[in-house]
Amino acid sequence: MLANKSFTLIGSGVSVMLIAALTGCSASGGVPGASKGGELRLALLGDISTPDPDTAYDGSELNIVNSAYEGLLGYVPGKQEPELTGVLATEWTASANNTVFTFRLREGVTFHDGTPFTADAIQSSFDRRNAIGEGPSYMTAGVASVVAADDFNVTITLRQPNSSFLDLLASPFGPKMISPTALKEHPVVNGSEDWFDSNDAGTGPYTYGAFAPGTSYQLNAYGGYWGDAPGYDAVSFDVFSNSATIQLELQDGGVDGLIGYADASTFDQLKRSDRLSAYAFPSMETPTMFVNPQSPDLADPDVRRSFISSIDFNALADTALADTATPTDGVFPTTLLPANLNTQAITYNPNALAQLAKGQLAGSTITIAYAQAGPAAQALSDNLAAVLNGAGIAAESVGYDTGSYYAALTEGAAAPDITFYSGFPDTASPEAWAFVFYTPAGGLDLFGADVPGVADLIDQATVTGDDALYGDVAQRVSESGYWRSVATSLGLAVFQKGISGVDRAYSPVITGILDIALIEPPA
Repeated sequence: MLANKSFTLIGSGVSVMLIAALTGCSASGGVPGASKGGELRLALLGDISTPDPDTAYDGSELNIVNSAYEGLLGYVPGKQEPELTGVLATEWTASANNTVFTFRLREGVTFHDGTPFTADAIQSSFDRRNAIGEGPSYMTAGVASVVAADDFNVTITLRQPNSSFLDLLASPFGPKMISPTALKEHPVVNGSEDWFDSNDAGTGPYTYGAFAPGTSYQLNAYGGYWGDAPGYDAVSFDVFSNSATIQLELQDGGVDGLIGYADASTFDQLKRSDRLSAYAFPSMETPTMFVNPQSPDLADPDVRRSFISSIDFNALADTALADTATPTDGVFPTTLLPANLNTQAITYNPNALAQLAKGQLAGSTITIAYAQAGPAAQALSDNLAAVLNGAGIAAESVGYDTGSYYAALTEGAAAPDITFYSGFPDTASPEAWAFVFYTPAGGLDLFGADVPGVADLIDQATVTGDDALYGDVAQRVSESGYWRSVATSLGLAVFQKGISGVDRAYSPVITGILDIALIEPPA
């Protein structure tokens, strides 16, 4: 742990989410900005999409959803190494072939509408997620059956073995348990207004209160919660239009804290304040460089590998990301694989850049793309362009709005040569990263690079969970030169001094998410 009076670096971890949340007060007196009236204000940089438990896929949305809903399993908050813990399940087992999973459910739990939680809720909750069919639906799509022996003992059988199924249940995006009563009263009807956009029927420590999209979102403590009471009686998420206003509010004591979005410069300013405590949490977000396999200049394997070797990625990360990330020599995100299986195959050659400038890349122009919504990607793109230009290789850093970024990467030889993208796995399983980023079918293999044998290795590893197979994937991916993990970004939070619980509330997987119920007002 590295600390001074204003900055605490907790472990080594992962990156900055694109959405901000802040906390503020509704009472006066005491610590500036700190709530004495039992209300915690959380400010959002821009509005959220929807706090529906089966569609939410942003940090800000998940801070709301995960305060009101719970799944069978979770990860222990505040730990760098992901550790499964029971939430609505207290015990669980997996068959040797990772196909049959049994759960003992927690007794004495009620949904916010008063319906008792029993095994009946599992099938109907899974069914709703599958019926909606949006991003997180893949987590339950492989379930063949849910069979209850009684109200509190249930067996879930998969169509195919999946060694990461328990991790999918534990994911911050994982399936949440929803009241069967509410599901019957408010079924999924395509094209109609979704009741769950502004109401909840979960089991969590908070319930949804008044929602005014574009303005604010309210949470209220649930008096019948089965666990420890949350630290604040109420939480409100207020929408701000720009980060500069949020920063001023934080520095002036108008809000209690910031969760998530901050670039290196902003974080550096905030951590210098004597009235604030700044945190940098570990997680798994990993800014990564992708190389276009159809690039006219980098398609040749020898040139591409030489290009990868020519870049001092540790120096690039230090310069571009400063205190918001730590350099990595891994392939997969931190903690997903043992270090001996997770090391870059192409090492830095300080002579390679000058050789390329005089040889294969003489007269070339390298285009480096980034999405304008990503401060880490832009900083890396701009700094790499400066390095290449300084070495005599023409390079340009080009930003795209979110709507055009992904389309630009599909243009084959006409697409940018390189892009930086800051991604994270949905859960603490190497399969969740490998399939998504290293196979064309995964969704975030941004240029569609395809390394022979990698998809088959991932399929085998999904069945067995064998780290050695994922190690083979890491080796082949690294040798290809199509991808280069650059850093492990840190999840940032800045709070007024005196507010407690922040350092034990972070998610070990995804930045921008805190267990809000663990945050407590000053004594």
